[in-house]
This record gives sequence, C-alpha cells and structure tokens, in this order.
Amino acid sequence: MGGTQFLSCARKYDLPIFCCGWAPSTSQKEDKDGESVDGRSNDPDSGNSYVIFGGGGGDGATGITNNLLLARFDYDSNTLFEAMHILSTKDDPPYRMAVHPTGHGVVCSFTQSCRLFEMVKASGSDHNDMKLVLANKVLSQLQDVGQQNALAFSADGTRFAAGGDDGHLRVFEWPSLKLILDQPEAHKSIRDIDFSLDSAFLASTGGSGPCRIWDLSSMATVASLSLDQAGHLGFCRFSRDGTNPLLFVTVKEGDKGCIAVWNTNNWGKVGVKKFQECPISAFAMSYDGKYLAIGSSEGDVSIISVRKMIVHQRVKRAHMIFVTSMEFSRDCRTLLSVSADSSARVTIIEEVQKEGLRTRILVFIIFVIILFLYMAKDVLWDQQQWISDIHKDISATPA
Repeated sequence: MGGTQFLSCARKYDLPIFCCGWAPSTSQKEDKDGESVDGRSNDPDSGNSYVIFGGGGGDGATGITNNLLLARFDYDSNTLFEAMHILSTKDDPPYRMAVHPTGHGVVCSFTQSCRLFEMVKASGSDHNDMKLVLANKVLSQLQDVGQQNALAFSADGTRFAAGGDDGHLRVFEWPSLKLILDQPEAHKSIRDIDFSLDSAFLASTGGSGPCRIWDLSSMATVASLSLDQAGHLGFCRFSRDGTNPLLFVTVKEGDKGCIAVWNTNNWGKVGVKKFQECPISAFAMSYDGKYLAIGSSEGDVSIISVRKMIVHQRVKRAHMIFVTSMEFSRDCRTLLSVSADSSARVTIIEEVQKEGLRTRILVFIIFVIILFLYMAKDVLWDQQQWISDIHKDISATPA
C-alpha cells in the first residue's frame, strides 16, 4: 500500500524542473452560487487542485524543451497526474515562480526578463480542463533586467519583489508596478527574498555576506544579520502565524544544513540548529506558520514543526537528486516539491491526517454517548413505568 501511494503522488515530467507552485484557485470570476464562470468549482473540498511546474534544457542545444506544465492533483486518491497542459517557452527556461496570493496570475523569471501568466479554461473542453496562457499585461519594469533569482509577493498581494543575479533588488506596488524600492547593489548576487506578514519589512540574502532587512516605509536597511560562527546564509522566511516575531534563515556550515532564527522585534539572534548532514537546497513555510520545509542536496524532504523546531516528518530520497523548489498548498495540507531529476512529488502532512482522524474519533465518541443517553432515558422511562404499574397493582389488591 505504501509503495502504491508513493507512486501515485510522485511523477516524472520529461524535463528538469526548476520551479513550482500551487495554481491560483480564484483567478476566474464567480457567480452567485460560488461556481466560477468557466465551470470550475471553487469548493476547496471538491478533491481537485492544480499545480504548475517550470523548467527545461536551456537554449535548445540539449534537445530538451523549455516548458510550463499544468497538472492536476487529486486529494481523495492522493494522485498527481500527467500534465494536462504544456506551454512552450521556446529557448528560455522558466527559472523561478511566484503565484499571486489571491489568484491573479503567476510571475515567472527567465534569462533576461519576467513574464505574467494566467490560468483559463481550455477552449472546447466539456470538463474542467485548464490551461496556461501568457497574460496581456507586460511587466515592463522587469524587461531586459537579467535573470531574477528570487521572486515574492507580499501576503496581501499588494507588493511584489524581484532579486537579480546581479544583486539588484526591486520592490513594486502590485499591480501598478510602481517602483518603491530600488537597490542596484543590495548584494553581490541575490539568493532569496521574503516579505514579513504585515508587509512592513523585506528580508534579502546573497551568495555571501549578511541577511539584510529593508524597512519598506523608510526604504532603508534597518538590520544586517550575520552569524557569529562560520557559515553561509541561504534562504529566508518570516514567521506567518502572527504571534511569533521570527525570521528563519537557512545556513550552510561546511556540508551541514542548519536553520538560524532571529527575533524580529529587536533583530537579535535566537539560535542556530542543525537539521541534516547535507546542504539545504530548497526552503518553504506553510501559510499558517506551523511548518517549515527543507529540501536537501541529496533529494530528501523534511517538514519541521516551527513550535518545537524539530523534524515532524521526513521523506528520504523523495527525489533522486537535489530538490530545486518546494511550496505548501494554501490549505496547508500538502507540500509540493520538485527536482532537476524531472520529478515532482506531493507529500501529505501527517499531522493533518492525524487531526482528521482525531476529529472523526471524537465525533464517533460523542455519537455513542448521545445514543447511550438516549437508550438510557428509554430504559429509565421503562423502569419508572414498570414501578408505577406495580404500585398500581399493589394498591388495587384487597388487603
């Protein structure tokens, strides 16, 4: 059974995959009944969800095409299906991806520019088949700017940031693309970026040097976070539960994969903890802030409990080689991960399954208690009626 589940939730797609995301579920207008105008249900319990992958072989010399792929994942059967739509990006492979949090498109970075894509219903389809199309909106501020290593939307979708291979950091208002932060030399080369939950700050990391914190009201650097010991900072994520003011940054200490934590109230370092014996190649945080996820250079996937900062779930050799990207689903039930070995995998968070099982058990226990009380009431009524009848019989018997 375990082998079957593994095969159903993991699949190869014939091209090295560099980026991934859960497809926007609200990109279409809804009618009064909650049904999208293209016929696709927006009910989160309908069982279906869509995922997007991007990758390829480069300039065409390898013979491997460059594509964006759209595939369906079925929660009920835990199955990731073959691509339902493939969009060629010609000689330019999609390198990074950011999905708008309210479903208004997907931004992808290419060798020199960024492009916006949308999900629409496939024409002539009698079913809920979808496809990806290039949006009419041109991201003019991100044309001919070189490869962008990192893309991020703020939690409310009103801001968008891009970090270039040349170290240039840009932050825009969305969707107007009004430039609000422009730092040509933020780092030697930008590795990762992330907005704080309230969009007040942006964290950025480079190939070397400190993690910089940008105040988006003053447009100035308010902190420069470094390690006391040797190590290189990698990916960064702000906490998302709204209660713990923390920033998590991956660290490469020799060949070990660690996570450093800073308090965002005073930017003081909380500590550093090792999680694996090999470098971290991908990083993600769930939208409820409960879990972090790390992908390893050896293809392992680990899900970490933020509250305890311990490994909650680990999938050894989820991929054959290093994990290139990962993303939690919006409902925080699953983790999507991809690799340059052409594979994609959806991992169901075990705690979600356990909570669902506990809920079903609790409902069953309550039902049994109610049934018992109901039966006990009937038994008690019968006993009272029996005693009453006996009392009448005794009273009616001549002395």
